[in-house]
Amino acid sequence: MDDPCTSPRVELDDGLKRLVGDVMVKRPKTLPAEATVADLRRLFENPRVRTALLVDSGALVGAIDRESLDPLVDGSERADSHLAANLPTIEPEATVSAAVELLRQAGTRRLVVVDADGVTLRGLVCLDGRAQGFCTDAADLG
Repeated sequence: MDDPCTSPRVELDDGLKRLVGDVMVKRPKTLPAEATVADLRRLFENPRVRTALLVDSGALVGAIDRESLDPLVDGSERADSHLAANLPTIEPEATVSAAVELLRQAGTRRLVVVDADGVTLRGLVCLDGRAQGFCTDAADLG
């Protein structure tokens, strides 16, 4: 699927010269840790939301990709029972080249960014559908 960014983007070639913190979405959409599958489905009604991040007081609980959510699961189930296993993460101070390599290894276009503690959510690296650039927060492209 080609999901062009509706927010500003950083071209891939330019991004490779930067750090993850420079190209990540700093305010990704999140759900509380106690969210249900119905909450996930509402979030995924937005076609640009590919990954749901569950958080508890700023701490990453886990992530769920749109494609991995079984459409037959009851909406009242807790979302955290469907978290991705072996979720790859990266720190904001890492190079974008390292992030691109992790994205390729994981076969995804989304990569969760956490602090060095491995828990505090900092953002989300979002590679566009053509793998030509990164979606960013509008105010962050100075």
